Amino acid sequence: MFFDAQVTFASVVVFLIGLCFGSFLNVVALRYVLSEDWIKTPSACFSCGVKLSFSQNLPVWGWLGHGGKASCCGAKLPLRYLLVELFCGGLAVLSYVQLGLSMSLIFSLFFMLNVVIFLTDLEDFIIPDFASLGGAAAGLLMVCAGLDGLPTLREAVIGGVFGFGLLYAINAAYKLWRGHDGLGFGDVKLMAMYGVWLGPVAILPILFFSSLAGAILGIVLILLNKTPLMAAETQQAPVLPYGCFLVPAAILWVLFADSFALPIFLIAS
Repeated sequence: MFFDAQVTFASVVVFLIGLCFGSFLNVVALRYVLSEDWIKTPSACFSCGVKLSFSQNLPVWGWLGHGGKASCCGAKLPLRYLLVELFCGGLAVLSYVQLGLSMSLIFSLFFMLNVVIFLTDLEDFIIPDFASLGGAAAGLLMVCAGLDGLPTLREAVIGGVFGFGLLYAINAAYKLWRGHDGLGFGDVKLMAMYGVWLGPVAILPILFFSSLAGAILGIVLILLNKTPLMAAETQQAPVLPYGCFLVPAAILWVLFADSFALPIFLIAS
């Protein structure tokens, strides 16, 4: 039987919940970049500051229902708001279908922190410590609780140290060679978080595929004679937010670890 009413209903509910979390994560990322409170302050229009109504706060409808504009002042709403909400809804469903309800709940915090990291790194080259270091601490607590799908405590500790140490060593070697940092320290802490949640086995595949994606995008930008996303103040050459490549690689590892491991095995052999 191709249609399962129970699974379909659950997927719809999971999708709607994902949309709500996507709306919240949009707020967290934007306010963090602006150094504004994202915990207690109620939602307000980013343009005129008017408190948002219930319909304006609804995910997807808040954007589509008002034609992509703020109904209070007519300011154009960034398309990013809608895309992030839809992405989080789709990710929630994919996680539920791929991992099952229990595992998707366990990794929900991991996914949410990664969405915030992606948005802040893309917006302002910032990876918040509450997301990377806080995420690592939360991962350790969940590992100690013995939750299914997570590494053992020994693997989590080794993974965290390995992820941190590997990227730190790569950046140190690059700095010795070129005279400036090639990676932000936020990326180093982020890899420690991945090691805690996913164990040491995930570090090399995540690093490989994120580096490959970054290299491909860099080559495309060069061929198109485009300037990369941001030029760091302390560097002469434009750079890309590497966290935006690490995040998709880590999420895909959680969802499709077996597919990730095969190319790495073939390369190693």
